[in-house]
Amino acid sequence: MKTFMKNILLISTILFSMSTFAQSNVDAAISLAEEGAFRKAIAMIEPLLNGVAKNDARAWYVAGYSHKERYKEFAFKGTSTSPQARSERSQAVKQLTHALKLDKQDHYLVEGEISQLSNEALGYLAKTYMNDAVRGIKGFQEGNDDDVLAYFHEFTKIRGQLNSAENWISEEVEIEKNLAKANRILLESASKPEVSELFERVVGHYMRAIELDGNDYASRYNLAINLYNMGVRQLKSIDHTTSMFELMEIQDVCVALFQRSLDPMLAAHKMDPHRLETLKGLMTIYKALSEDSESEKYKQSLGQELELRGGKSDN
Repeated sequence: MKTFMKNILLISTILFSMSTFAQSNVDAAISLAEEGAFRKAIAMIEPLLNGVAKNDARAWYVAGYSHKERYKEFAFKGTSTSPQARSERSQAVKQLTHALKLDKQDHYLVEGEISQLSNEALGYLAKTYMNDAVRGIKGFQEGNDDDVLAYFHEFTKIRGQLNSAENWISEEVEIEKNLAKANRILLESASKPEVSELFERVVGHYMRAIELDGNDYASRYNLAINLYNMGVRQLKSIDHTTSMFELMEIQDVCVALFQRSLDPMLAAHKMDPHRLETLKGLMTIYKALSEDSESEKYKQSLGQELELRGGKSDN
């Protein structure tokens, strides 16, 4: 911290043009930050950011850095997703990003001292957002989908500012698939009122993963399986208390789900025609749709594939 702040002091005379009073306040804020008095540093520097220091990259960096350190304090004492920590982190990102922008303008888009320091601080904050996304999935609670995605998108937003050539699509696909799995686990033991919403989340996450990467086999296969299993779940809800009208309605819902499961399963099979799981899936789905000839075709293909493998299943 002291090394960073001393570096800023060394270049202070060439970074901006402002009054002696404003300069002394920025220098005083740097000293406070060096001492770990981040709240006082913020109180001193932030009133200047909309006035005499609005174009001063150094001032914006000091403010952003101080908020970053405040975020670390709140995260250490509580959690990184507490209201206080989130507020400090958000403010740090905004101010450090602005410091980076101003410094690039001052140096004609060539990286200067403030840019280097801001890049380092923003890189750290980006990692904290990704860590929160991962923790959100591992300790998933119902309804936390939007929070997890928001953390991930903040991560990619910051990384995009630091390096526009980076591509995080494959990571986003994995996030979506993991959210689908998390909701599916909750679905397995959910009561009736929660089932519909959880199921739509499962489907929505797999659909988004496919949208991001049309060549992702697992997303298509798992989407098909979840649609089919929901159809089976509906059938199992039929008992002696089910009226004729309810029975017909459930049957219609089941057929619609089985039909919806067919296209993604066919797509997954096309990607890898020799996988036993898609052959089994297609055999089962067509059987559920009473398309016996199609079911038999895939049953025969499954038998041939098993014979070629000596009875071994997919790895």
